[in-house]
Amino acid sequence: MATLKKVRGNGLKCFSIHSADDSARSTFAALAQERPSIRAFSAAAVSTEAADPETAAKRYLRQALESNEAPDFKAPVTPTAESRFKVIGTETVPLTKTRTVKFRQMLHDIPVYGSLVTVELDENNELVSLNSSLGEPSDVKPVAKISAQEAAASVMANTPYKKVLKDIVPRLQFYFEAARSKWRLAFIFEDVPVTVDRKSNAKTTPTAHFFDYVVDAQTGRVIAELPRTPTMATQVETAMDALNTERQFRIEVNDGLSILQDQMYNITTYDFAFGDPSENDSDLPGSLISPDWPPAAVSAHANAIVVAGFLRTVVKRNNIDDRGGAMDSSVNCVVRADSTGLQWVNAYWNGRQMVYGQMLRDGQLLTLAAALDIVGHEMFHGVTDSTSRLEYSGQSGALNESYSDIFGILIANWIEPDTKNWKWTIGDGFGRGGAPFRNFADPTKRDQPDNMRDFRVSPNTYDGDWGGVHINSGIHNKACYLMLSAEDASGMVFIPAEVAAIFYLALTQQLSRTSQFAASRSGALSAARSLYRNEPQDARDRKIAAVKAAFDEVGIE
Repeated sequence: MATLKKVRGNGLKCFSIHSADDSARSTFAALAQERPSIRAFSAAAVSTEAADPETAAKRYLRQALESNEAPDFKAPVTPTAESRFKVIGTETVPLTKTRTVKFRQMLHDIPVYGSLVTVELDENNELVSLNSSLGEPSDVKPVAKISAQEAAASVMANTPYKKVLKDIVPRLQFYFEAARSKWRLAFIFEDVPVTVDRKSNAKTTPTAHFFDYVVDAQTGRVIAELPRTPTMATQVETAMDALNTERQFRIEVNDGLSILQDQMYNITTYDFAFGDPSENDSDLPGSLISPDWPPAAVSAHANAIVVAGFLRTVVKRNNIDDRGGAMDSSVNCVVRADSTGLQWVNAYWNGRQMVYGQMLRDGQLLTLAAALDIVGHEMFHGVTDSTSRLEYSGQSGALNESYSDIFGILIANWIEPDTKNWKWTIGDGFGRGGAPFRNFADPTKRDQPDNMRDFRVSPNTYDGDWGGVHINSGIHNKACYLMLSAEDASGMVFIPAEVAAIFYLALTQQLSRTSQFAASRSGALSAARSLYRNEPQDARDRKIAAVKAAFDEVGIE
């Protein structure tokens, strides 16, 4: 049986079906039996098995949309248009040995924001799974009443921060305004650089260096301001890091000058000399570090290497962008408006690189890059930014934070194979009063809810933590903890690599910009079914049951 979810707070209706789900076997069998009578399969010049993945996925998608065997999966229509589906990417997934083809829903040739259809195929182009999030913006006209220039003027008038819109071309999309539960036709400006306007009365710096702006294309009203930057010759060298631990790392020697660079992982670490990255973003990344190795830089460099190694060996991802792109870091950064002297207790991925501040401990400055879980957390925001691009607000923002927490915990504990010995806190010593930022095993110890019944609704503003992204992430974190600690009569249900694979595949293959907690549950189940589809029935059922139980216990349905 297919899984159909009601319309959620992002305006999208979700659908999920998987060949390894026992309840869906009859549907898969009926669809297979139907194919010989469908011209796209029976009379095609190239068989589905021999076709390219995109062609095969299009055939399966079209059949599922039109077939009576999948009555809950239909293309949304409006009074004036039917949905079309545009291919946005094809990817080989090493973890599952499958391929995914992703589609975006279009109406009047306008994308539906946050929509996604993922068709998963095996090595023979057989359908493995189909997951979708689709919208029905039937109550909005597809014609803009204002120009892109007028929309840009609305963004610029939105105080108190200074924006740079030069060379940013807005895209028209159907956007669901959750606060009013209404679809809009909107101009969306992506990755707008934002800095403090010193002529304004702004008391704090922006919480991000890049924002997406959503402008109603019929009224000119700014619907949403969405942060895109979440907060927080080869030679081997050995040096002490910021925690006085000896670390080994690779450097490069060019023309006799040694620099803190690892060409194998494409990692370079810089010194920003206590400059302000919010005021002087164009000066990033700073100066190359040579020939001595300051402890703060050693921590950032060595920990980035650990993160890159995890990405490549555990989840089979080639650096943050999956193309081997640069993973740069800058230490000794201070956002003046949020600092005390040289103490700026923050770190973030700015869309291009890592930026690290520092705190006073025992009278000495200690870089936040000293904590491997913080480095893993922040760098994984880059992975999210390169894949699902989860909005940094509300439930999708809490998912954004939680996925970074999950991989921060996984990376920091990876060398310990027994999860019973794991440390379940994030950022020990860097939170207020020396406490950790968050606690996976018991989120309530850090003032986070651990169940959906206690979900906190807060304003989608800076003071409201963008709808509680750092508060409600504890619910999803707890689900991950329950999976990692799941145990039955046969012993531990998962090894850490399996949980890493499940959440990585859910994030990168099944989630989109406005995905809610329920979509993460559905994505995790789909990922688990793909991973274990060839295992014996008992083993597969055991793992699927543990995933369901973890989400059930925290109230994510």
